Amino acid sequence: MMLVPPPPSETGPIRLLLVEDHSQVAMALGAAFETVPDIELVGQARAVHEAVSATGEHQPDVVLLDRRLPDGDGIEAIGRLREQCPAARVLVFTGGADRSVADRVAAAGGAGLLLKAGLLEDLLDTIRRVAAGEDSFDVDLPGRPSRR
Repeated sequence: MMLVPPPPSETGPIRLLLVEDHSQVAMALGAAFETVPDIELVGQARAVHEAVSATGEHQPDVVLLDRRLPDGDGIEAIGRLREQCPAARVLVFTGGADRSVADRVAAAGGAGLLLKAGLLEDLLDTIRRVAAGEDSFDVDLPGRPSRR
């Protein structure tokens, strides 16, 4: 099933920064985002230090942040990213997580957590909801995060 994107907002497309250290995943997501008119991929980073710099440079609406990066834990970097761009909403994108990980994301100021095993349409929908100000934690996680 292909979701139809919402009409473009008055402020333009969602400005997205992708932080992913696996080249094939980053390339596939980048190619997918090119086909989505309401999401603009403004930059990419492969490590925490690159993500901090790119967030300051690009001022994204949403940072799609891998949890495990070569130079650190993405969750621990959320505060540094938000210092660079206080309006940015950080969505952690990970291969595996449980309630304790979701609680860490929420406590760090993250806007949500999504498992990589989901569908592209779910990822796009979550990015849109997070950009609109909603918190979004994957429904497949055991338990629920403490912050809503």
